[in-house]
Amino acid sequence: MPLFGKKTVHFCAICSKELKHKYKPPSGSEVEGYLCSDCHIEKTKEAVLKQQEEKARLQEAPDTCAICKKELVQDTDLQNKPRWQWNLEAGSLLCKSCFDTMEAKYQKELNYCVICNRKIGFIRYNPKPAWNLKGQMCRECWDKQNAITKGKV
Repeated sequence: MPLFGKKTVHFCAICSKELKHKYKPPSGSEVEGYLCSDCHIEKTKEAVLKQQEEKARLQEAPDTCAICKKELVQDTDLQNKPRWQWNLEAGSLLCKSCFDTMEAKYQKELNYCVICNRKIGFIRYNPKPAWNLKGQMCRECWDKQNAITKGKV
């Protein structure tokens, strides 16, 4: 513990040199503690090269549909990127048929009541997490479900 006016001395986690300036190790490296400038530059170079190799490996692999694993060859297939709401991996692509299927499911979940299957207007209700329902609800179904869970029915 430093006393008043005295600084703590830090050493490089790799080469054990006394540090005048402290550098945090790049993300993804297993180094604990601070680094000197030389070690920091080396670790950063390694991290950048690793990212470039991963990117090159992904570009070499043929594009496949994230759902049916069919190889994508047409330009129309390569443009079908999933919505973020569909919870698919980042950078994944879908074939035209899988994209249309997922889009139809998403639109149905968004625009129709999950219980009575009626088209929902401007005002929509989200089910409570305890109800274990996925989608939107109309007011009547929400009121009925709420009354059932509160024991009023």
